[in-house]
Amino acid sequence: MNKIFSPEAPMTEKICSLSESYRLLPIHRVLLGHDGSMTNLLELISCCEVVLRTIKQSVVPSPREVADLLAVDAGEPVNERDILIVRSRDDTPLLYARSYIPISRLKRAFKADLMRADIPIGKILQKYRIEARRDILDVGYLSSDRRLEKLLAYPGPYLWRTYNIITHGKTLITVKEYFSASL
Repeated sequence: MNKIFSPEAPMTEKICSLSESYRLLPIHRVLLGHDGSMTNLLELISCCEVVLRTIKQSVVPSPREVADLLAVDAGEPVNERDILIVRSRDDTPLLYARSYIPISRLKRAFKADLMRADIPIGKILQKYRIEARRDILDVGYLSSDRRLEKLLAYPGPYLWRTYNIITHGKTLITVKEYFSASL
């Protein structure tokens, strides 16, 4: 069962409330509230390099709800990317994410690296020295999900978060991430 919080509550309050409801560990609160690179954080947690595995990537017309998050017109071309981040030493899945990026906001070199597929967004931002911030929009708990069970090789529960990566005052990327509550 999903637990949804009102968007007016500060994110820390949402995360702490979720923690009380589901007895989350401190690391879960950190994962939900972290506003930096998840790739770096997952490497610190797992004490090994992590790699990105692209499930699918394509340019699609922006769905209405995504267009609203990105402040673009519905139907505008966006890069949709589904990925897994896995531990390099044993291929254990750590995180599943879907991201959307308006094609019109991408510079040529950034777009080329993004389309190469298996480079984490945070590493692309770092490579091009793009100053950005992450605004966490929502967090939640999902007791079970068949697709996530296959992708993350764990039967649940799962934690999720949605955030925007903002640069120059505009949303460059919107991301929804899921990870196992056993992480």
